[in-house]
This record gives sequence, C-alpha cells and structure tokens, in this order.
Amino acid sequence: MQNLYAAVPAFRFWISVQFFGGTEAIKLSAKTRYAARILFYMAKHVMNEPISSNLLAAKTGISSQFIEQILRQLRLAGITGSVRGAKGGHILLRKPEELTFGCIVKLMEGGIELAGCLENPGNCSRFGDCAVRKAWESLQGTLDGALESITMEDLLRDKELFSAL
Repeated sequence: MQNLYAAVPAFRFWISVQFFGGTEAIKLSAKTRYAARILFYMAKHVMNEPISSNLLAAKTGISSQFIEQILRQLRLAGITGSVRGAKGGHILLRKPEELTFGCIVKLMEGGIELAGCLENPGNCSRFGDCAVRKAWESLQGTLDGALESITMEDLLRDKELFSAL
C-alpha cells in the first residue's frame, strides 16, 4: 500500500490518497481547525476583554507559538486585534454572528476546491465534455453554502457544545 501526499499550493489543504483498495480524504489543516477553536473560545468570552496567548494556550490546548502564528493571520484579516500592556492580549473584532466557518477556511486554507477544473477550466482538457462536472459544481456549491451557514454564534447557542468547552 502506498500513501501519496500532495499539497494543492493555491489552497494549502492536504489530500491523502491510498492506492490498492484505500480511501481518499480531504482534511483541513491543523491551523484551520485550531483557528476555529481559538475564535470559539474568544467568542464565548466578553467582547473587548483582552485574552493573553498563555490563557488561550491553556484553555484550547494549542501551543502559544502556534497560537501567535494563527492570531497574526487573524489580526491581518481584521478578525482579531491586540491590546498592549500589563492587561493586554487579544480581542475579537468581529461579532460571533459574522464569523462563519467559510470565512475561517477561506482565510486559513484559501478555500476548498473539490475539483481543479472548477476554478481553472483551462486546466482540464475534458471540461466542455465532462459528464460529471455539473455534479462537482453542485457539490462545491453545497459545501461552500454549508461552511458559510455555520457561525460562531450558532456554536455559542449550542448548549451541549458550549458546556463541553
């Protein structure tokens, strides 16, 4: 059995392909999953009350170094901000109802593309005659819609999930 790992540069997510009866999987990076965890933790706390990287690390189980890398991207995108000083830390700049999983995935991964021909039709010699292209387009739309439909506010309202974290 052979495993091949191929990075899709424009979208930076990993596809794991196993041959000889194996499976194919699309998996979001740890950075994306951790960004969602960090944002959820920040969203469930008082807005504009700074949270230190050390506290985020303790509460989320993510290393402080990785948290800083992720927060830098979130800060550059205007999702979080930072406050200097003894009582400083990181703050959420967007309201939880404005933060969708689609937004997080687009920022951290560049998006998810199920089939390369959807973004760049010229890359596929069969694009015009492809019998399954419409299915890929439909699936892509469904995936994008699902990611955009779930917000941090939705998670905050989920009492079972909220109490677990």
